[in-house]
Amino acid sequence: MEEHIALLILNQPLQEECKYFVKRNLGSALVHVGVDGGANQLKELCDDEFPLIPDLICGDFDSATPDVLEFYKSKVSSIIAVARNGDRLDHILGNLNTLYQADEITSVPVLILGNNSLTWLLSVGFHKIYVTEKMMESHVGLIPLGSACKNVTTTGLKWNLTNDKMNFGGLISTCNMFDGSNVVTIATDTPLIWTMEVTMDKF
Repeated sequence: MEEHIALLILNQPLQEECKYFVKRNLGSALVHVGVDGGANQLKELCDDEFPLIPDLICGDFDSATPDVLEFYKSKVSSIIAVARNGDRLDHILGNLNTLYQADEITSVPVLILGNNSLTWLLSVGFHKIYVTEKMMESHVGLIPLGSACKNVTTTGLKWNLTNDKMNFGGLISTCNMFDGSNVVTIATDTPLIWTMEVTMDKF
C-alpha cells in the first residue's frame, strides 16, 4: 500500500538522519509545511541541488527569523484564491472583505478567481495592469468599498476617470471596458477594488 505523507518541519535543529529523511522524502510528500522556526531549518537545508520551497509556513512567527521569512516571501509573486462567489451576496462580500484583511498581513498580491471574474484590491498609489489581446472585450469595474476615494485617475479604459471622487451613493465604475491599449493605469488615494471579466478562452 502506497503511503501518503505530509512533511512538517518544527522548530528544532535537524539531526543528520532527519536531514537525510527530509531530502529523501521531499518528492513523495503531498505537502511541505514549515512550522514557525521550522522555516529556519528548511532554509538551512536549501541549496542549488535542494531548492525546497514549502507549501505553507505557519505559526505565530516568534522564532522564524525575519530574513528567512523575507526569503520565502520573495519566492511568491501572488496568491490566487479560487472561490465560488455563487449567488449569495454575503459570500461575495465576505470574499471582498478578505482582500482588505489580506492587505494588512501580506505584501503579496491576493486575487480572487471565480464566476468568470478576477478581482483584487488596489492599494493606495499608482498601478499598471497589462492587458492581452484576448482580454480586450472584457468588462471591468472599479468599486470603492469601505470608504470614499477622493481622487481616482485612470488611463486605458473606455470611460476614464480624472481626479474623480468615488463612493457608494455616488460614482462607481461598472461595465467599463478597455480602450484598446495594452496597459491600464490607475492612481488612487484610497484602496479600491478592481474586477475584470475572465473566461477560460481568455486566459
